[in-house]
Amino acid sequence: MDRAPAAPPANLFRRLRIKSRQIMLLDALDEHRNLRRAAAAIHTTQPAATALLQQLEEGLGVPLFERHARGMEPTLYGEVMIRYARSVLHDFEHAGDELTALAAGQAGLVRIGTVMGALPVMLTGALARFKDEHPRVRVTLQVDTSDLLIPALVRGDLDVALGRLPDQFQGGDLEIESMEGEPMAVVARPGHPLLDKARLKVADLVSQTWILHPTGSPMRRRIEQALQEASMAPPPDILETSSILATTALLESTDMVSVVPLDVARHYANYGMLAILPVELPITMAQLGILTRRQKELSPAVRAFLATLREDMPAASGLRRSSGPP
Repeated sequence: MDRAPAAPPANLFRRLRIKSRQIMLLDALDEHRNLRRAAAAIHTTQPAATALLQQLEEGLGVPLFERHARGMEPTLYGEVMIRYARSVLHDFEHAGDELTALAAGQAGLVRIGTVMGALPVMLTGALARFKDEHPRVRVTLQVDTSDLLIPALVRGDLDVALGRLPDQFQGGDLEIESMEGEPMAVVARPGHPLLDKARLKVADLVSQTWILHPTGSPMRRRIEQALQEASMAPPPDILETSSILATTALLESTDMVSVVPLDVARHYANYGMLAILPVELPITMAQLGILTRRQKELSPAVRAFLATLREDMPAASGLRRSSGPP
């Protein structure tokens, strides 16, 4: 049996000088898995690319790719180097955005990702106060599900995310400030026939069309768990969307039902757009957390936003800090 090569010494990267062309080559090799095509992608010759890769492997003392007749496959060491190379390239891409913002007279850039449930109470007030105090900081806001936000944060496409932490989530690459789970509400249009039903139960909703988050999202998994605990099979008629606009529009004109965080339900109920059905789901949502990358130096603008967010955080949220699984 072949023995795995010895790991590089712990202080190797303090001595190793990695060239920008080598970083670009690692990314291109992962995409093309062919040295000739990777060399062309970074506008160099195949012999020059071979020399760049050989210098890097000799400097590290480990093989980064295995050569096969069909192409090149990264070793375990190669996968690590590719991941960090992509992170570096991502950071430089976004550095351009921040430099453009500064050149336009702005005072930095904050890229925020959030799930829908964090908007009405946790995020809206903090954003308003932050913009009052930092009017020249450019802020971008992406609203999506956690299964999309967390990978975007890890890639470096976001500076901070307010997302739900899936059960048994391993967050080694992330700094996590987690809060308690939040209650959920079943909602429908005002005037829905079920609002008049006495002692409404989850089983009474089996014949309804349900609007749920896409399969794989933490919210969807929790809802399916709650329905199983209520001895109710997954609803036979499901429409999937993570868009609150699509959800409210569909509920307004149909007898469909949906499940949203209680704060979101109350927000829309206050404007007469939704009604909360008198039925309880035996769950709270997966924990909500403020997430940042552990090994990423935060800009002054991002640090200022996080400070504002923590100040505005409800005392009942039970905010606590961790660097791994919650």
